[in-house]
Amino acid sequence: MGDEGTKKFRRGMIVAVTAEMIYQLTGSNMSSPQTAEMNAPARARTIGKWVQITNAEAIGWTVFFWWLYGSFWAVVGGGLAWSGMYGKYRYAITSGLKEGGPSTENYQNPNAPYSTGNGMRRGCSRTR
Repeated sequence: MGDEGTKKFRRGMIVAVTAEMIYQLTGSNMSSPQTAEMNAPARARTIGKWVQITNAEAIGWTVFFWWLYGSFWAVVGGGLAWSGMYGKYRYAITSGLKEGGPSTENYQNPNAPYSTGNGMRRGCSRTR
């Protein structure tokens, strides 16, 4: 690959990696921490356990990429991602335990429809 081809490849990779990061941030922020916050009273212990398991896995992958690439930049990227996700889950659990709010789950009767918090029930549409 010539010099011009290398430049195009690097630009393409920067675009692709940045776009993928935004997709991953959106997906990770829009679902799991919200659910953790809403269901914290019943699930804080379990969620906390899986946060710790994920922390160990994240450290393992970060160390592996540090070794593989021989670059401290892997630690920078892993550390930024880890601190962001860890902080989000800690905040979600703490906030959910402190402020409560409507759960998305029904623990008394698992077969009963649950409230979505917007006046709708699972399986029902807005138009009636």
